[in-house]
Amino acid sequence: MIAWVAVILIAVAVLVAVALAVLYLRRSVLQREGGFDMCMRVGSQQGWAGGWVFGIGRYRGEQLEWFRTFSFAPRPKRSFRRGELAVNSRRVPDSEEDYELPAGHVVLGCAVGPTTVEVSMTEPASTAFLAWLEAAPPGGHLVR
Repeated sequence: MIAWVAVILIAVAVLVAVALAVLYLRRSVLQREGGFDMCMRVGSQQGWAGGWVFGIGRYRGEQLEWFRTFSFAPRPKRSFRRGELAVNSRRVPDSEEDYELPAGHVVLGCAVGPTTVEVSMTEPASTAFLAWLEAAPPGGHLVR
């Protein structure tokens, strides 16, 4: 009886280790392909700090792809076309968000059509994000 319990516990430990290794490798591949840490919340309400989800952003031509950090999915959870994305505001995280977001992140309020999206990233990543938006082809949608 004890031998079976030991085998089951070892199997569970191996499965957990494999799952963690896959998540680590996925993150490493995304980071190597130009990814950067980017938290997101969609449809946020003013004054409510919940709903932030950790992820990795990656530029692919005219698209910004966003992958959840703790997901095994090979495809992005969200994808935004550069021409449909506009930055409306920039701020530092409020006191509640300081506990939810990584240190040194700034929050950008964006509009994607009628949807409000807030993204959080480091200062250098936000500068690169704004430069990517402004580098749209002539006649494209610029930052407001």
